[in-house]
Amino acid sequence: MRKMLPILFIGLLVFAAGCTQTSTPTSTTTQGGIDFSSYNRGEIIQKWAGIFNTETVYVSEGYEELAKHYFPNAQIKTKNEFESGIAVLSPEDARELLRGKPIVTTPREYFGYVVYKSGIKFVGEEIGAVIAYKENGKDRLIFTGNGKSGVGAALKFAEELKEGRKLNPSVVLRRGDFEGVVVKVIGDNDWDGIKDDDEYWLLKEIYVEEPFIYTWRIVKGENITVSGGFIRLVNGSKVHIKALGFNVSVKVKDPKGIQITYVIENINPQFVEYPNGAKVGDTWIELTTSDDFSITPKEVESFTFLAFGDHRPGSGTKQPEVFFKIRDFMNEDTGAFIIDSGDLVYSGKVEEWAELLKEWKFNKPVFVAPGNHEYQGEGKNIYHKFFGPTDYSFVLGKYYFVFANNVENNYKLTSAQWTWLEKELEKAKALGKRPVIVMHTPPIDPRPEGDHAMNPTGAKKLLELMKEYNAFGVFGHIHIYWYGEKDGVEMVITGGGGAPLYAKPDEGGFYHYVRINAGDTIAVEPVKVE
Repeated sequence: MRKMLPILFIGLLVFAAGCTQTSTPTSTTTQGGIDFSSYNRGEIIQKWAGIFNTETVYVSEGYEELAKHYFPNAQIKTKNEFESGIAVLSPEDARELLRGKPIVTTPREYFGYVVYKSGIKFVGEEIGAVIAYKENGKDRLIFTGNGKSGVGAALKFAEELKEGRKLNPSVVLRRGDFEGVVVKVIGDNDWDGIKDDDEYWLLKEIYVEEPFIYTWRIVKGENITVSGGFIRLVNGSKVHIKALGFNVSVKVKDPKGIQITYVIENINPQFVEYPNGAKVGDTWIELTTSDDFSITPKEVESFTFLAFGDHRPGSGTKQPEVFFKIRDFMNEDTGAFIIDSGDLVYSGKVEEWAELLKEWKFNKPVFVAPGNHEYQGEGKNIYHKFFGPTDYSFVLGKYYFVFANNVENNYKLTSAQWTWLEKELEKAKALGKRPVIVMHTPPIDPRPEGDHAMNPTGAKKLLELMKEYNAFGVFGHIHIYWYGEKDGVEMVITGGGGAPLYAKPDEGGFYHYVRINAGDTIAVEPVKVE
């Protein structure tokens, strides 16, 4: 339920105090506008309420409610009258004014509008921007974003700055008579840009990497914690959880009896036990409840899973044609799930992700390990938005699957990752399960003179751990098929998903995926795709 005016009265009085200031010049404001050179980076945005005249706000059509909420005492005028002062603008209208500026809203296929900040694009309607600049002697303060939620995030952020929040100047982009900051809100469940009584917001300024909350939300006032997956999206009272395995649970702290609908995505209903009355599809389970619930793996003696990787193009945005063939072959094949060992797109750019995601049409769950090509720059944010955390594990049958990110830090794990991995291997041992380790970069390169393996120190340590715990490995990175042993460690390298091949066909250089039967032992079968 939205906050009513009496509840907000005290807070709005504080905010309105800045809204009634006149445009009387200060020592840093002249007839030519704001003297940007007299302010340190970030100070104009930090002190915006004392610099800009808040008596009038210019607003895009459809954004009037946002403007009235955050500027309750201001006169609201249309954006067509805007020349200077404060404006609350839709992404379309902001683009017209900000074209050519260091921060701008711009349309992109699949994602809609994105905020572009000096080489980095931020996707999602929860992204906003606060921008101050001078043009032709006219001072402008613009609140905009990728949608109403983002615009509201920018306005709420400005409100908090006025109330004493300190802006981190290192995240502010400053160039001449321009400065701006990109912000993100997590928790705006109805996407209207206004914090309601039954919502909890995290509001954070962004430099490059976005903040994410994977496992916790307040939804309709209910305190929800998820394990075995991550919260991909909340839309009103519907929570979309992307499974990271076959054991997903939801806990509600101090429940109030409010009905919440949960959609568990990336799950195979044939291999799990789920609550009575749930609806199911090929890769999802939906249920509505006010209680805790769990989805647990069935006891199975054996199962088949499929694995592939490195389906990025050699350059550009378009996925290779052979990737579509492999996808379709795997959809027609049997298997409990698919492992993708990474290198999904060429360089992590938004346009590349758009081409992949609109073709991400699988009829089985897909569990991903990040590759070095997509896990960089803006690509990291999109990876986390769609695939969640990079280090996770799950159990099915006699096997304990462990996924980890080994494409950073010179292709090695951090000390924290090593500690986590060893604990996961101990858990597998305690359960009597055989570990299956999935990473992008293998500990070895089986090619003569090959140089596409992990950092030698990390590779040696990983092989030692895998041998100690009898772990099987699934890797990519090298664009070949290879299955064998090294120092007593059994592994498969499946990097023939569509990227340029690294060897001749008789040396494993062919496009493929692998079919892996996991029973008492593991059996690997490559499936060639021409």
